[in-house]
Amino acid sequence: MNEDIYFYLDLTKDMIKKKELIKSIKYYIEEKNKVNIKGRYSLLIFQEEGNPIFINDKKDSDIITKSIEENWKGRPKEQSYFENGLFYIFSYIAETVRRKAKYNRIIIITDTPSDLSEDYQVALFNLVSKIKNFPTFIDIIRVSSMDERFFSDDVKLNMLASDTKGGIFYIKDRKEFSDVIKKLVKTKQFLTTFIDKPDLIKISKEDYFFYSHLAKSLKKTKNVEGLVCHFCHEEVCPICTDIYDVPLVCEDCNSGFHKCCVTNYVINNNIGIPNIFRCPNKDCDVLLKIDEDEIIEVSGEVEVSTVKEYLDEEITEKFHKELPKVKPLPISASNREAEKSEKSESLTISSEGEPIKTIRIGGFFGKAYTVKKVGDKIVYERVTQTAFKPNSGTNLPGNSTSRKSFSSINERERKKPTFIICQQCGTQNDFQQLKCSNCGFKL
Repeated sequence: MNEDIYFYLDLTKDMIKKKELIKSIKYYIEEKNKVNIKGRYSLLIFQEEGNPIFINDKKDSDIITKSIEENWKGRPKEQSYFENGLFYIFSYIAETVRRKAKYNRIIIITDTPSDLSEDYQVALFNLVSKIKNFPTFIDIIRVSSMDERFFSDDVKLNMLASDTKGGIFYIKDRKEFSDVIKKLVKTKQFLTTFIDKPDLIKISKEDYFFYSHLAKSLKKTKNVEGLVCHFCHEEVCPICTDIYDVPLVCEDCNSGFHKCCVTNYVINNNIGIPNIFRCPNKDCDVLLKIDEDEIIEVSGEVEVSTVKEYLDEEITEKFHKELPKVKPLPISASNREAEKSEKSESLTISSEGEPIKTIRIGGFFGKAYTVKKVGDKIVYERVTQTAFKPNSGTNLPGNSTSRKSFSSINERERKKPTFIICQQCGTQNDFQQLKCSNCGFKL
């Protein structure tokens, strides 16, 4: 994955000369370009009256250095716009991560402590908690005179660098500045992110709504003629065989997705949040989402919850808490549950007791069980038919009446699927088969 670099110049003094600054940044970009093939570079510098000059998404180091040359004299000479600049860059990053997955690194070069109120700092760190997991790293270079060792904003700077897995460097001359830039060229630190370790991410309810707002929903389209699913390449979904399950589309690339197919994909390919994922079209990569209720998480002995239920119950009580082992859901959790169903005495197969709910263990194609309470024990009873209740007008495999009605419906001219997927083991079968060739399940 590529890394986009943002240079933020928060310099009011002349301890680092313009010539040395330009030389070092030019060196950084040219060296990075050797390995960061598709990475882009941006520059933010404020003017005296507080107006930001933002040059973004450039590959050529000369464009960045020329912008420094042109805007150097007009920069503020007294006041730091530290928080303002970070808010500006974070907003831009939030918008760009909608469109593609990438690493982001912000390099701040500052020589003046900011004196904004605590409210600004709280707002800043709230935004950091949201943006850092995409992931975003912040490296801070604090320039000081020989006799300055402590600054009023030291705690804030150290927290920013630490929270985003970046670094903070204190320098006093151009030699140290050049050495730090050379060190940053080699820095990676791509750790603990949505991409690398999604099961370790801590997320608040507020942060979830932020990510959900960034992601786009799949949309219905009026032009359904010839529209096929990106995954199964069929007009009619081979999982549910429902002719009304018309593929929903990604607005950015018009790729189509059956509801069943995309849900099964998201279980294995989310960004660390169960219902949010990147468009699987290799030419797109936009951030998408399915409804929270489509992803069911199975944990413990009988706990079955949707993402929405998890947010309402768990995060309200524990504001910062790990998502329930998103590796991804529900497969990782349900596999553990499947093992329990075979080995644990508490998961006894029984035909007695009062039914509580029905769950599916092992993902969409997993085995279906009715959860019952017998005395003070919870038991699971294997369901031989599908665990999902058909909606009115929905045709499910395993029902001869449904298939007959499917063949006779002429309300919409849609092709039959060329194959059907067994709901018990996931094996692909010929559409005309009555039983699965692998497990014998009635189709």
